[in-house]
Amino acid sequence: MRLDADSFDNETYIARPITVEELSVNSSYLIRLQQRWAWPTVTLSFAGAGVAAWLAVTEGVSIAEIGILVAMYVLTYLGLTVGYHRCFAHRAFKANPLVRYVLAILGSMNVQGPIVFWVATHRRHHQFSDVPGDPHSPHLHGSGFRGSVEGFFHAHIGWLFAADMTNTALYARDLLRDSVMRRINRLYLVWVMLGLLIPTLAGALLLGGVGGALRGLLWGGLVRGFIAYHATWALNSLTHVVGKRDFNTQDHSHNIGWLAMLTLGEGWHNNHHAFPYSAVLGLKWWQLDVSAIVIRMLKALGLAWDVKVPLKKAREVMATA
Repeated sequence: MRLDADSFDNETYIARPITVEELSVNSSYLIRLQQRWAWPTVTLSFAGAGVAAWLAVTEGVSIAEIGILVAMYVLTYLGLTVGYHRCFAHRAFKANPLVRYVLAILGSMNVQGPIVFWVATHRRHHQFSDVPGDPHSPHLHGSGFRGSVEGFFHAHIGWLFAADMTNTALYARDLLRDSVMRRINRLYLVWVMLGLLIPTLAGALLLGGVGGALRGLLWGGLVRGFIAYHATWALNSLTHVVGKRDFNTQDHSHNIGWLAMLTLGEGWHNNHHAFPYSAVLGLKWWQLDVSAIVIRMLKALGLAWDVKVPLKKAREVMATA
């Protein structure tokens, strides 16, 4: 079977038709490695959130702990939204090389996979959104209640354990050609540890001693990861099931306002699928998009340029009645 894979988001990533067999990496070793990393990612964040909830109820939580959580969440999640997603996966704007590399490192600190893996998986999702080939659609697991539940679970978390790893050489060759980006990708575990070390040191500084360091790690590391994981996974699952559709797209994407706040603008998911090349996802004045604000700030400072936004006419053509 041949697939039309000439472009993603109005820009050429694959310049030839591809076969279904090329979508995934045929390596049992890499698949097992991915699954082994998925287990601690999920279980440690769950455990950390449970411990934090127990401590909050029994001992309370300080302003410093909440501050560490919020600061680390916003900093690393911007690395994911502005960097991994809009800059690298969709090339929605261009940026100074130093800005690109900092964004890549911050995104890696969010512990949602090395940049090459993340970008490749996301580009594949857009090419096959909610049709066979989509790595995490909730709509490909049969009909009825059971099919809906299985599909939702797969889209939210199950896909991390599936024996299907996207072919990064096919979907992320632009990143693989960048020697610095390849190095950042290889040093993924270093950035993960840095993302845990920073809140640990902040806890020791603000709260004092080993106990303060552990609380900093708990809130700024594990709890932050738990919230970030489920916020991102909800974009795969929840926004492809419920919400509002401002634009006619061929998939099941929806907008969810409260999720947009939690994901710094990513919850305007139907907007994104309508115009995946856009650096701005909050396309109406009231649709808060923190990531777009950051991109505009970078542009104002001369650190970003060619910021793409859909024209008014394009929005009118795609708009729902």
